[in-house]
Amino acid sequence: MRIMILGGSNSSPKHGWAAELAKIAPEHVFDNKFLGAVGSLFGLLRLLKMARDGDPRPDAIIFEYTLNDTVWLAGESLDPRIIADTLSDVLTFCARERIAVLFLCLCLRPHEGQGEAEGSLFLDNIYRAAAEKRGAACLFLSDILGHIDASQYVDHKHLDAASFGRVAQAVAERLRKPIPTPRGPALNMRFCYADATQASISGPVSRLQRSATVFEGAFVEIARGGGCQWNIRGRLVAALLRSTEQSGCYAIRAGDRTIRKNAQSLAREAVENLIILHYVAQALPAGKSVVFDMPASESALMGLPDDLTLMEGPAHVPFEEQTLEIAGIMVYRPPSLARRVYEALLPG
Repeated sequence: MRIMILGGSNSSPKHGWAAELAKIAPEHVFDNKFLGAVGSLFGLLRLLKMARDGDPRPDAIIFEYTLNDTVWLAGESLDPRIIADTLSDVLTFCARERIAVLFLCLCLRPHEGQGEAEGSLFLDNIYRAAAEKRGAACLFLSDILGHIDASQYVDHKHLDAASFGRVAQAVAERLRKPIPTPRGPALNMRFCYADATQASISGPVSRLQRSATVFEGAFVEIARGGGCQWNIRGRLVAALLRSTEQSGCYAIRAGDRTIRKNAQSLAREAVENLIILHYVAQALPAGKSVVFDMPASESALMGLPDDLTLMEGPAHVPFEEQTLEIAGIMVYRPPSLARRVYEALLPG
């Protein structure tokens, strides 16, 4: 079976559970598409991009974002409904494409003596509800380790080698039984991905192709005084960026609202040129277009309302030399109340 792994840094091929799984389950072919510090919305983006690029479909996916979703939710950058609707779209996509799904639900390191943290339990329930509704499989860390405590972690977000081994063994055992393909009607997707090739550009902007281990595709690089625009139907919820030495603050305009965000990330201490997914914490107006700008006036840019960005760092180059590299955006079309009622009444 060809299995795609979609997950965060705990799925890293260097030290994560996935590397051990590949050793103990050689009967499967694993395609590890991990990326650290992103949540489930990036996993959905991967699937939408796979379909757009015409890449071969896997037989199954292992979807490991519960821990990362917990981090983004705790940082107040993400609405729980976005997570639930993301999982719904993942399952809808996989039902259409006949791809089996296993949600692997890890959790943050608990406080001493606490057991699994309250935030992680909340995310477990979101994943469990989505899986049960559509007949997908779930595997929870509490089921694998039994008692969870701080000694099983090397830091707040990462398990130790022994625990990774136990996760790999549990996943290998689960793969010996059929992994179900999600069921349900072919509903419309809530999210869409618009990549850099679909953006119109103005001013000092370059079109680039970037190829890295974790992501490959088209980008636009915007210098001060430049901008790019996507024509959309819905609400901007995230942007896929490349954080580099030259990254700095940028502006997003949707409808009558303009906000400021910062593409310079402290996580670049570990990865020099970092692919990141910037969630838009504020609910921007839904409309027909969204514009990303690199204003030439520092005072005008810094006077804009700041949108929360986790792990943002200080600029490394002068303001006028800063750039923004963007690969695409995720657009959200919230389902109507009638649609939510209809889905709630669907048989499980």
